Amino acid sequence: MVNSLPLDEGTGTWRLRTDGMAEDAGTQMKLNFTGGDYFRAMGIDLLQGRTFTTAEAASPNTSVIVSRSAAARLWPGANPLGQRLHYGDDDDDEKGSLTVVGVVDDVRHADWREPGGEALYVPLTGPTADMWEVGSPAYVVKTPRAELLQREVRALVRQLAPEAPVYREQTMAVVARRSMIQLSFTMLTLGVVSGLALLLGAVGLYGVLSYVVAERRREIGVRMALGAQARTVRRMIVAQGVRVVLIGVGIGVVVALASTHLLGALLYDVRAVDPLVFAAMSLLMLGIGALASWVPARRASGVNPIESLRSE
Repeated sequence: MVNSLPLDEGTGTWRLRTDGMAEDAGTQMKLNFTGGDYFRAMGIDLLQGRTFTTAEAASPNTSVIVSRSAAARLWPGANPLGQRLHYGDDDDDEKGSLTVVGVVDDVRHADWREPGGEALYVPLTGPTADMWEVGSPAYVVKTPRAELLQREVRALVRQLAPEAPVYREQTMAVVARRSMIQLSFTMLTLGVVSGLALLLGAVGLYGVLSYVVAERRREIGVRMALGAQARTVRRMIVAQGVRVVLIGVGIGVVVALASTHLLGALLYDVRAVDPLVFAAMSLLMLGIGALASWVPARRASGVNPIESLRSE
């Protein structure tokens, strides 16, 4: 059990201080209340120490588990196990102290794009939880058939805790997708706009080259009358289109590099400046430009030199 699932409703924060730290120099950290075998169910690795025992839930001297980042910040270079965290106004009051019994890996609590941060975990029941008046918890069940067992899970929870409210069943995949809705919509919008821009660019290039071929019809006819091969004419027109695309790609890459800081907030686990992505997109645009140039080039290579000269 946990008071709030990662990526769901967010967690509260708590100001704590280590031994010897002034009362007004506390550190704010995310606070989570857990029960049962929460860490194993969620796949959160235990890096040091142990998880909570049943006896610790009712103990006034509450144990606490800290995340890897929290341990590194509070006790850099030291072993966090056995260290104490204090809350309240009196450092010597054992009821205002938490003893570190374990260290777990970091978890993304609020946003996929934020690295797993500093967090604390305390028992869901007991003095600390009572002080915070924790609301309805989430029951975490790990199963490979989560979608098929929702009704059975609800019945089991009601059997074990008849007074516990069960108002929503969902898988972590659903929670994760819901947390990404706004970002996904933004990226989808950018993708659609980019696709339309690419399509308009290809159509525009096709139109310009078609116009150029029509305007240079007599010149092309003269070239072919003097012995130019059809493939030579095709290469000439395609090369002209590719040169235009190369100029556009060069300008686009410069603008994109200058704008990467604007896209950084929309990216998850992807570098804003990725040479492979830039190279792939450049090759894609060059390929589309060459394809858009091929039809006018093929039309140009089919010009009859006698008819083109006669039309003039």
